[in-house]
Parts: sequence; C-alpha cells; structure tokens
Amino acid sequence: MKKMLAPTNGSDHGDELRRENAKRKELTELLEESGIDLNEIMGVSPVPQFVINKDHNVIYWNRALEKLSKINADQILGTNKQWKVFYDSERPCMADFIVDGHLEEIPKWYTTKNSRSKFMLRYHGKRGTKTFGSSCEAVAFFPLMGDKGKWLHFTVDTIKNIEGEVIGAVETFEDVTKQIHLQDEFMKNLEEKEMLLRDIQHRIKNDLQTIDSMIHFQSHYITDNESMERFKEIQNPVKSMIQIHRKLYQSKDLANIDFGVFVRSLVLDRFRAYGIDRNTIQVDIDINNVLLDINTAIPCGIIANELVSDSIKRSLLTAKLEESEDGKHENPYKMKDELAMKITDKGEFYLMTVYDNIKVSPENFGLQNNTLDMWFINKLITQLRGTVDLEQENGTLFKITFKKKD
Repeated sequence: MKKMLAPTNGSDHGDELRRENAKRKELTELLEESGIDLNEIMGVSPVPQFVINKDHNVIYWNRALEKLSKINADQILGTNKQWKVFYDSERPCMADFIVDGHLEEIPKWYTTKNSRSKFMLRYHGKRGTKTFGSSCEAVAFFPLMGDKGKWLHFTVDTIKNIEGEVIGAVETFEDVTKQIHLQDEFMKNLEEKEMLLRDIQHRIKNDLQTIDSMIHFQSHYITDNESMERFKEIQNPVKSMIQIHRKLYQSKDLANIDFGVFVRSLVLDRFRAYGIDRNTIQVDIDINNVLLDINTAIPCGIIANELVSDSIKRSLLTAKLEESEDGKHENPYKMKDELAMKITDKGEFYLMTVYDNIKVSPENFGLQNNTLDMWFINKLITQLRGTVDLEQENGTLFKITFKKKD
C-alpha cells in the first residue's frame, strides 16, 4: 500500500492545504472529463460519505459525515486522518485498500471476534477492460462512535478517469445500530420461545409417560383377554405419541423438519419394536424435500406410525396363518410383503399415500369401524384439516390430504 502522508503542523499546514486544494481541483476536472459531478454525488446527500484521492488524502467530507463523526470538514480535508472516525490510532480504512487495489489485505485488518460482522467483496464491469472497477461493503461494530458504539453498514467504490485509471475512492456509511438491536431482540425472543416450546414438549412427554405407566399398572388387575386387548388399544397410541414427540423435538429447526428422514427412522424403529427382520417387508419411502413445521409433523408422524404398525401386525398375522395352514416352520414368509409411503406436493396441499399388499385384514377393517386406532387416525386427520380415502382392492391404500402451513 502507498504510504499515507504524515500530519503537518504550523505554517506547513497552510502549504499542505493549498497543495490539496490544487489536487482536489485536478481531481474534479478529471471527474468532469469522465462525466462525473462529485459535488452532485456528495452535495446535500443525507448519506455520510467521504472521498480520498490516489494519495489517500481526504478531498471531500460531506455534512452528513460531519454530523455522524463529530469531525468538521475543515479539520480533515487535505489530511489522511479519515481513520479518526473509527479508530483510536492510525490505520488504513477500507477506501485506502480500494485505492491501492489491495483487496486481499482487507480480511487481515477487518477480522473481528463478533460473528455478526460481515465483509463481502464484489466487482463491477469486465475484467481486463478499462471499465473494470471494484467495490466492497461491510457491516461492522465501531466501539468508539457515540456513547455506546455504533453498527455501520459501509460501502466503498473506486473512482476512475476516462482512461480507466483509479484516481480515488468514495466511502459511504449507514448507521444500522437500531436494526442490529432489533435483530438481537428478535433472536433473543425467538430463543426464549424455543426454550419454552422445548420445556412444554418435555412436560407433555412426561405426562404421556405417566399415563402410559398408569395404564400398564392397571393392566395387572385384568384377567380376561378382551379387556386386556382394550387396554392395549388405549396404550398403543400413547406410546406412539411419546415416541413421536421424542424424535421430532430432537430436530434443530422445529419450523422445517425433514419429514422423509423422520419417516425412514420411524419405520426402522417399528421393525425393531416388533422384532422382525428388515428384509421381511420390502419398504419404499418416497418422501423427498418435504419440510413440515412441528404442528404438522406431530400428527402426520403419529398417523404414519399407526399405519406402519398396522401393516407390520397384519404381515405377522399373514405369516402366522400360512404357518398354521402349511405346517411349515422353516420359512413362514413365503411371499414378500410390500409397504410404500409417499408424499406428493399438490400446490396448496400435500397428498400422503400409505400402501401395502398384505392380503389379510382384520374383520370390518375400515375408516368407520369401531377400533380405537382408526378413531385416533381420523381425529388426527381432522386436526390437520385434511381428508382421507381408503381403497382395499389390491391391498390397502390410504390417501390422506392435508393443507400446507399458512
């Protein structure tokens, strides 16, 4: 980088100002040749800005910057003290790097411990031509400005003559302290709500586990099989809700849960829960790029869990019947059972289909039967403001539609 001029004192300062005025006049003339009116650029602009020449000396310091920096133009014009706006000791500003074309030096000087400070480089024009220029912009915190420091968004652009030569740089500033503080407040509130939501989830999970334990405890006093089956019908949805809550709330982003990843994990869990090999049923999960919020993912997850569990139970029942009929025990799964789940984006709503080719079904299996599982599924679909159709011609096919998040 070119060396900045050392500050001058006494009578030398007057000579220095005269020389800078001459340079300023020369720069203005060059700009006019390029069709650029610097007075019009700076003038009464409400945006704080200054201009330096190729020797790094300030030639323009507008009124808006005087107000922001508390430094009058006559104190800084003709000097290289533009750093005083931001720092307590002499060091290069962004405009100095731009003038010299040393953009690679910027990260070395503008590193910060504050992760919210951002620095970006962008280029204008076409490389290898006279019109190619460069500019950069940044958001950073300056603790010396004001009583408590200020956040500034600043941009720097080169100024070129008609020949494409860099003759200066203009740096502009915008005080974004209020915006940053509002953003901080928003993020703080968001984090508090996230913590509250997770706390509520934890309490719900504990309450569900308490209910599950109470049902299990009461089941010890039941002696007949029919009543025991009724208790299991009550207990199974509760267990499903506990599992779904536990899995979904492990997601880092509760507003965008990857439902495909969740369902694949859920199916594996169901296989393990029923103690059957993964190869027993051929599974096809076609759910890609489907992001659901927590309020949609929970009922959808419970529905998926119930339908997958039902398919597995009917697959086991099929194997048991075949074993009983054939009297063969070495390979009860003669034909490969299939289970497929898919979610299709239909614009304003999603279509979720769950299909299996398992022939055997419980008696009177259907949406209107009196089993607790089907009552529970219908309640969840109503909660989603959705609809459901059931086809049983070539297996069992559920078609469930539900609206997307508003």
